[in-house]
Amino acid sequence: MSSTVYVSQTGPPSPPLEIATVSVHALSGGHFSLPEYQFVHPVSREARKTVPSLSFLIQHHNVTNGKVTRIVFDLGLRRDITRYAPAIQKHVETRQPMCTDPDVVKSLANGGLAPDDIDYVLYSHVHWDHIGEPRDFPTSTFLVGHGALALLNGSSSSLRGGHSFFEHDLLPEGRTIELSNPSHNSNKPRPFTIPQELGNINLEQPWAQYGHLPETLDVFNDGSLFIVNAPGHLPGHVNILARVAQDHYVYLAGDACHDRRLLTGEKEIGEWEDAHGHVCCIHADRKQAEETIRRIKALEMDGVEVIFAHDVEWETRPANSSRFFGVEAEYSVSKARSTISHLPLQFHSRPSATPQEHTRTHTHTTDPLPPASSILTNMTLATEQQSLKERFDAELGPAAFDSSWQRLLKHSPEMFAASLRLTSIPLTKRHLPPKLQSLISLAVASASTHLHTPSIHQHTAAALSHGASAAEIVEVLCLTSTLGIHACNIGVPLLCEVLREAGREMPSGMEGMSKEQWALKKEFEDKRGYWHGFWEDFLRASPEFFGAYVEFSGVPWTNEGGRGVLEPKVKELIYCAFDAAATHLYQPGLKLHMKNVLGYGGTPEEIMEVLELATLLSISTMHVGLPILEEELAAAGAAGAAGT
Repeated sequence: MSSTVYVSQTGPPSPPLEIATVSVHALSGGHFSLPEYQFVHPVSREARKTVPSLSFLIQHHNVTNGKVTRIVFDLGLRRDITRYAPAIQKHVETRQPMCTDPDVVKSLANGGLAPDDIDYVLYSHVHWDHIGEPRDFPTSTFLVGHGALALLNGSSSSLRGGHSFFEHDLLPEGRTIELSNPSHNSNKPRPFTIPQELGNINLEQPWAQYGHLPETLDVFNDGSLFIVNAPGHLPGHVNILARVAQDHYVYLAGDACHDRRLLTGEKEIGEWEDAHGHVCCIHADRKQAEETIRRIKALEMDGVEVIFAHDVEWETRPANSSRFFGVEAEYSVSKARSTISHLPLQFHSRPSATPQEHTRTHTHTTDPLPPASSILTNMTLATEQQSLKERFDAELGPAAFDSSWQRLLKHSPEMFAASLRLTSIPLTKRHLPPKLQSLISLAVASASTHLHTPSIHQHTAAALSHGASAAEIVEVLCLTSTLGIHACNIGVPLLCEVLREAGREMPSGMEGMSKEQWALKKEFEDKRGYWHGFWEDFLRASPEFFGAYVEFSGVPWTNEGGRGVLEPKVKELIYCAFDAAATHLYQPGLKLHMKNVLGYGGTPEEIMEVLELATLLSISTMHVGLPILEEELAAAGAAGAAGT
């Protein structure tokens, strides 16, 4: 229950107290490439993912004295990687390609702040991809979790893996504070007291339980910002729980988790063997890391927004682009939630209070955070629709909300919610980059068995927005145009079967083929990179048409300098997409092109994501059917009015 202190009423009721909040803005700290097998299992050993190294600017306003305290959580990649220690530089070679521009300093400058404006730098932990360049912050105080200094001083011999190297001279003397040991005074409910310095930073307090979290520090004594002990990944690993609006919390999870599939249960934490045969894990203590992930999952189920340091899904979600520091556009959490504002900071008042509540001097809750489902309880349909619209904007971006989705939301919020979930899964897993996902979806929409014009518009626009060129889009259309040949792929074998049944069996294989037919086979192999037996009867039955098809299907493989503009693996994924679509379901071609994808270095996860994207054409039923329903309802209404 909430703990509340009452004082006697000696005058007119006081205005309701403000709920203390902080603002949280993302800072770009560079990008680098990760081998997925070192983080999740099962996954192809060749699979890699380019991820951000996110940092965050947290700003707190003391409502008593007006002081603004600025904290930067993590510093991302070092701008000049040659300034890393030699052992770290060697490890960095395994994380290429890498980009360190913009770094945190430049990201702060985008919003008009300099390093001297930062009061504290709080490290989630001291791995190389989070420490940035401390010398850029000559006046800031550095905060690290308990155990971090021991790592920097050289007591990390039990840690294995190339990521477990540290710089002993990383932190500035005289400006570094190591937090106290959480295990000495944790697992107790946070006692309620009226802090003497409400709103001022307090690092001397004991660790205490808050909601699901057993070990937290209430940084400003006002419930706006908590440092959370998050053991498992590395000694001293800490997270942040920030209240950014009255009923909205953000959890900055650092490296507690590197892949959202660990939260959904799709994957497990990965392990690998080093050159000496030792089993390595990206987490120093896997069991503790799994327990921390379970707590984070519980927070997310309660409606807390969770962001990891390397959260590529969060970073690439269109709605989050405005949440980076220096971006002018506002981010709306929901209509009932206050906007996370850019400078100047805004803080959010409580709703109208009862006369009794006006007498409160301070309220501090130790209850678990409210579940997200409670926000929707007993709401009207219009409010439910608004909530779903805001969820759509957060997951797919406002630009994707076209008239088709609007109609679906109007007529069936339940189907809208289910369709949104179905659509968002491949977009959040991101085994394929956003541009390629859009090109895959374009192939499904533009296939001659579907030809859904609104979706063709939608996916063409999305592909262009993700950086696709006109030549790449044309090549997708060229590849998809080959679908019609399956009339021959299916029809010719049936023709041969009918002829056999009539006693007119044709030769098999390439037996008896002419010199010209052999030349056509070689031309096909040269252009397409493979051969399959089902082409042979087709070549025998109509060499002229087969030759024309070789030219027709070879265009996307031979134009633009002789190779086309899309790599062979991508071309084969395009074939998989329209062969797998429910409007076609061409099994022989799908199996063949899956094999070709793997032969070109593709992964099962990439193929599965193509199948998921192809499945989404089901939603076209609603997009086509609902406008017709509206037309017929209008016509019926007009007819009824005319008859009265």
